Amino acid sequence: MASAPSGGSSGGKPRGSVREVKQVQLDGSVVLKIIKHCQEEGSGSEWVTGCLVGVVVDETLEISNCFPFPKDSTDNPREEIEYQKNVLKKLRTVNVDYHEVGWYQSTYLGSHVSREFLEAHVGYQRAIQESVVLIYDPLQTSRGALSLKAYRLTPQILTMMGASDPFTPESVQQARVVHSDVLVELPVTLRSSRLTSVLLQELPKSTTLPSNALLGLSSTELLQKNVQLLMENVESLQLETYRLLGYEKNISKQAQQKQQFLQRRREENERREKTGEPPLPMTDEAIEQESSLKPVVPPQRLEALLIGEQVDLRCQQISEIAGAAFAKLYLAEGLQPN
Repeated sequence: MASAPSGGSSGGKPRGSVREVKQVQLDGSVVLKIIKHCQEEGSGSEWVTGCLVGVVVDETLEISNCFPFPKDSTDNPREEIEYQKNVLKKLRTVNVDYHEVGWYQSTYLGSHVSREFLEAHVGYQRAIQESVVLIYDPLQTSRGALSLKAYRLTPQILTMMGASDPFTPESVQQARVVHSDVLVELPVTLRSSRLTSVLLQELPKSTTLPSNALLGLSSTELLQKNVQLLMENVESLQLETYRLLGYEKNISKQAQQKQQFLQRRREENERREKTGEPPLPMTDEAIEQESSLKPVVPPQRLEALLIGEQVDLRCQQISEIAGAAFAKLYLAEGLQPN
């Protein structure tokens, strides 16, 4: 997981003139570097991370370069920050873009949505207001569709993460935050130089692909994995719902016990008033001490919000995979002889 930004730069504009980023533009070399990094160091459930370098132009974040974080420094954030500072300093020395504008991470079918991911990007977005996080899925990309998405955190989540008691049921209800308010996806466009475009046009002339290389119709494996992960998310979401229901039940039970204690205390004070004795206190502190009512610890709703966001991502992926599969099947059916 990425550490906090190095603090060496804060984007392509001065802090006072930062504008809201509404889209992301990537150089083709950045995409190739991220893919290469995942192929070399990412294996199985291991995620790779790196730093994004670019500049903000109007409402577009132009990412022109990136570099990986050292794999052996994940347990030493200070070492990672020093590494970032040194690389950014060298980029500035050779007169290329050196403004840190976010970070990237690989994922496995949307499993990047977690508390660690959220806390990492909160640090980035507070230090660099225009920063984004790029999420690359090598598994989906290996099936023929580039999976590279850009995200930012919403202002509601940034505000709640800075609160003294965040993500309690009461605070979430008061802020009216739902799972769709956690992340905002930004449109991503790729930009290639003219030399790259010429190279892509020349590649088919010098490359021979097997006749069936791009004609695979089966999406069963990818669809099954998404459905399996979706079932696990639904079970986790159900468990979080049970915890919330248990909390509400305990709150209701405690409120009933408190009312019963107050009724007995009123009757006791009425008796004391008739006998001339001083009344007993009826403050909340006295009630908690004398009634032995323990405060109910509220469950954190952050996990439920993140699981809900994962469910939404799984459903989107299943819809995209199924839609592409149906399109291939209809195309294949049209090519069949009558």
